[in-house]
Amino acid sequence: MSSPHDHVPAPDEPTVPELEEDETVAPRPEEEIADRLRAKPDTADHTRHG
Repeated sequence: MSSPHDHVPAPDEPTVPELEEDETVAPRPEEEIADRLRAKPDTADHTRHG
């Protein structure tokens, strides 16, 4: 199995991959917490009986 470090760029590829726009800013702590909460499915009943 190869790792991303084994990639040899083609002649028309840059040797250093470009960062996407959102990869230039560190994630905020609340985004990390939200990601963790979204990782668990919400199976609770949220319908209102009333």
